[in-house]
Amino acid sequence: MRSKTRKPGKKKRKVAYRRGEKAVIFFRRGTVVLLAIVIVTASVLGVKALTYQFSINDIKVIGNYHLEHKDVIRSVKIEKGEPLLKISLKDIEERLVQNAWIKGASIKKQLPDTLLIRIVEAEPMALLSLKKRLYLMDGEGELLERLEGNGVPFLPVIKNINPKKKKDMTEALKLVGALNDKNIIANRESIEIGVEPYGLRMNLDGELIKVGYGNYSDKFDRWLALEPEIRKKGLPIKYVDLRFKDSVIIKPLDKVKGKSS
Repeated sequence: MRSKTRKPGKKKRKVAYRRGEKAVIFFRRGTVVLLAIVIVTASVLGVKALTYQFSINDIKVIGNYHLEHKDVIRSVKIEKGEPLLKISLKDIEERLVQNAWIKGASIKKQLPDTLLIRIVEAEPMALLSLKKRLYLMDGEGELLERLEGNGVPFLPVIKNINPKKKKDMTEALKLVGALNDKNIIANRESIEIGVEPYGLRMNLDGELIKVGYGNYSDKFDRWLALEPEIRKKGLPIKYVDLRFKDSVIIKPLDKVKGKSS
C-alpha cells in the first residue's frame, strides 16, 4: 500500500493560519482589557471630579433648642467648602453624640451643596450641686454642662449625691420624676433633694419631708391629700415623714411662740 505524503507548503500554511488566528484572539483580548482599563480610569476620574464639584455651602441644623447652631457645627468639625459627597455621615454622627446634650442624630446630604443635621437633645431634669459646683443633669444621670454664677435654681436640686453612687442617684431621679408627674415642681419655689442613712429626704420650700426609698407616687398622693388641711390649720411643721406604708407622720415644732405645740 502507498502511504499518503503531505505537501510541505500546505502544512506551513496551516501553521501560519493558526499563528494568525492566535494573534487576532490575543489582539482582541488585549483590546477588551485596554478598553476596560480606560473605562475604569475614566469612571474614577469622573467620580473624583464629581466629588469635588459639589462642595458644602450650607449646614442646616434642626432640633436644637438648648444648643446654639454654632455649638452643633463645632461638634461636627466640618467647614464650608469641603466636598459634600466625600464626607462620612457615620463619622459625623459619632462626633455629634460625643456632646452630652445630643442623644441622637441623623444626617443627610442634599445636593448640590447642603448638609442637613437633625438632632435629638437631652432634656434637663434636675440640677446637681456637688462640691460647690452646679451642673445640669438629664433623666439618665448624665451631666450636661456646668452652670456658672449664682442663678436662681429653676429645677429640683440634687445636693451632694455623687453620680458614681448609682443607687442613690437613680432613686433621686425617680423622685424628681414623681414630682413632675404630680405637678409639684411647677407650684414650688425651691426643691432640694438629699440622702440620709434612712433614705432620701426633700426640702420643699423650706419644709423637710422624709421620703425614704420607693413608691414615690403613692407617698405624694397621701401627702397631697392631707396638706391642704395642715395649711388651713396653720400648724408649724418640723418635718413630714412618708416612709411608712399607708401613713403620713407629721412632727410639729416643739414650741411655737414660747408654748408647746
